[in-house]
Amino acid sequence: MRRAVAYLLLFFSAGFLLGGCAGGGRQAAPTLSTPTAPAPTLKVRFVRFQTSDGLTLSGRIFGAGETAVILGHMLSAGQKSWLETARALSSRGYTVLTFDFRGYGLSGGVKEIPKIDRDLRAALTLMRRTNKQVFLVGAGMGGTAALKVASRTRVAGVATISAPDEFMGIAAGKISGIKGPKLFMAAAADNGAPETARRFYSETGEPKEIRILPGAEQGADMMPDSGSEALRLLIDWLERND
Repeated sequence: MRRAVAYLLLFFSAGFLLGGCAGGGRQAAPTLSTPTAPAPTLKVRFVRFQTSDGLTLSGRIFGAGETAVILGHMLSAGQKSWLETARALSSRGYTVLTFDFRGYGLSGGVKEIPKIDRDLRAALTLMRRTNKQVFLVGAGMGGTAALKVASRTRVAGVATISAPDEFMGIAAGKISGIKGPKLFMAAAADNGAPETARRFYSETGEPKEIRILPGAEQGADMMPDSGSEALRLLIDWLERND
């Protein structure tokens, strides 16, 4: 009898211990992760277009907004230098065209700096087929070309970054008649760029803005990522004048 009772007590004790181990006390409810929507895929397409003198240029179009922005690169870089800027602008609803001037990247011809305004005019013709408003943004020589083109045909606005008034055979020319919004940017320690930006500002009529930023970076190098001050200023200017 005692042996039977002992067996029963041992059985119930073991069951209690096992139940306690299995339960582990009060267990937390399982955490369910909430699925997040995948980031939208950036729409990019490759394009080729011709200049008035028969060269074929290579470019990429980012996004699909109603307003277009054309980015003209500086001497030491091709259209790839604008990648972060193009992504940032297209994410804000703009259609953005980057392209290589003649002799750069996959574009035809040889590097002829005095003729890059022809390349920019060809880019403008391309974007006007699908967009009513087109802004020109240029870095270095691309900014000089943008001013030259804007002085001869009306655009929605023009912004220059570290642009010289004359460079290796291309000159901005008479810019006093440029209509529409204008933005002139330069880094404070970038050789003569701040003085040139101030001269552009003084020679043009309203609406116009000038921004001299700290540092010595040039052109698109002032916009290395989406958090850069220069890119924030450009986006703000575009959105206020769109």
